[in-house]
Amino acid sequence: MKLLLFTTLVLFLSACVQMRDYTGKKEGAFGLDIKQGIGEGEIKKDYYLTKRKEVIIQGYSKKEVIASLGYPDKITTSLEGNEIWRYEDKKLEIIFYREKVDGWNEL
Repeated sequence: MKLLLFTTLVLFLSACVQMRDYTGKKEGAFGLDIKQGIGEGEIKKDYYLTKRKEVIIQGYSKKEVIASLGYPDKITTSLEGNEIWRYEDKKLEIIFYREKVDGWNEL
């Protein structure tokens, strides 16, 4: 019985130590230190939110982009062969690869 209690206690304490790796240093094991929020084109996110709250998601088709932003002001092609749609009023470039949104650039 004592062995079972001791084993349970050791497993519980090791789980607490592992949990501490995922928490903030100031709060210890009782709170998480989350600082990453959702913003316009947050790094490593697969979406872009314009100032007018229009959303572009990586993988959107051209029809979905037109439904969200309308027709582009200018269409060009990059050296790599990607199609680039430019929206002057939104200060945004949408990059297409194989008919799907691959990325964007703010102007």
